[in-house]
Amino acid sequence: MQITIDMPDSFMKEISYGFTAPEREIKFLLASKLVESGRISTGKAAEWLNISKPHFLQEMGRYGVSIFPVDELSLDKDVLNAQNGNY
Repeated sequence: MQITIDMPDSFMKEISYGFTAPEREIKFLLASKLVESGRISTGKAAEWLNISKPHFLQEMGRYGVSIFPVDELSLDKDVLNAQNGNY
């Protein structure tokens, strides 16, 4: 399946961070968000982007996207455990 999205050139320049292939950048951003939300695996994302899984994980880090989702409830529990000395 192919999806076409119309975007003004000015928008493409803003989101492409100077890369010569902004469509690759958009695909990466979509794949990263799908991984972050648990919709696809990092392996599937790397396969879709035609890059290695380690390279995909490295790029996710460069974008500040975590592969370990943390919800607020889990974070609160971790803080309480740390405060109580339960490491």
